[in-house]
Amino acid sequence: MRVILCLPDLRERDFCKKRIGELAKTDCIETTIEVREPEEIRKNPGRFADADLIYLGFGPGCDGIGLAQSLREAESRADIVFFTRDRERVFEAFDVSALHYLLDGQVSVSKFDEVFRRAELHASQRTQASIVLSCAGEQRRLPISQIYYFEVINRIVTVHYVGGTFEFYSTLSKIEDSLSSKGFVRIHRAYLVSQRFITGVTHSEITLADGTKLPIGGRYASNIDLS
Repeated sequence: MRVILCLPDLRERDFCKKRIGELAKTDCIETTIEVREPEEIRKNPGRFADADLIYLGFGPGCDGIGLAQSLREAESRADIVFFTRDRERVFEAFDVSALHYLLDGQVSVSKFDEVFRRAELHASQRTQASIVLSCAGEQRRLPISQIYYFEVINRIVTVHYVGGTFEFYSTLSKIEDSLSSKGFVRIHRAYLVSQRFITGVTHSEITLADGTKLPIGGRYASNIDLS
């Protein structure tokens, strides 16, 4: 579960980071927590479109509603939670389909936990989505959460997933269109990769969780977060 914290108030940020870490441990959920600055999201919201849960706040240089709008325009399906002392923007949260608007200083720990676990459930449901692939009368239904990457050679696409591979006829562009909102990124004219399995990145290649190394094509380098 990928969680983004963009909270200008350090005390609020520290509370969320600590509490989410405790909940992830209690619930045995593999979770990464990233602290990001408003300018990072504002400059390239697409980098965070595959996040599962994003906490936003308000403060100097940080307009949580504006950031949420940018994320939605980048087709982010993440649950967005506002965590702030600012009461004035609560009704605007409906316009960006926020999961909740939590008022720091008034929300109970149990309520904070409830909202996080609701987002956790949504993330789990999203990862259970599947894709059906067919070739020569054979059909495979693969959970999207188990797919490492797609590779195309001479119009034959091979999907590499946990436990095996499967070949079928299609184009990588067509698959990219259907899976871009589900955490897949084009890194090369021949490769479409699940971001959840990327464990290492250099300027020339990526490394996946199973040890596979794939090259990054020059025209696709901007799709990869090299930070």
